[in-house]
Amino acid sequence: MATTDNVLQFLRQQGFLPEIDEDNGNILFKYQMANFLYVNNDDDDDFFQLLMPGIYDVTDENREMVFEAANNTSHSIKVVKACIINDSVWLFFENLLDSSPEIADIMPRALQILQAARQHFYEALSE
Repeated sequence: MATTDNVLQFLRQQGFLPEIDEDNGNILFKYQMANFLYVNNDDDDDFFQLLMPGIYDVTDENREMVFEAANNTSHSIKVVKACIINDSVWLFFENLLDSSPEIADIMPRALQILQAARQHFYEALSE
């Protein structure tokens, strides 16, 4: 079974209400009042990519401060990249999988790490 199918199955079993983007097969869902996006990488089934999109708006006035906080977050939190996409900050959890990944082990940890990265980003902004 493809990783995307495993992720979808896990989310449904855990009571999430995932939506599939028909254009690209990405999976959208909410967890603890936040939006998440699992990226369909079935052309590379060994790559796991979970995103927390749009956690902070970027303006001309705050751009430099946001870049510094994003860089600090990317440097400080394992397997997370903080990137500016379309004038908002997105967090990327990216990991390589082995040949028999256990999504039930990976997904809770990925969600936890992204939430910690978001908190770290907000704290870095206030420094």
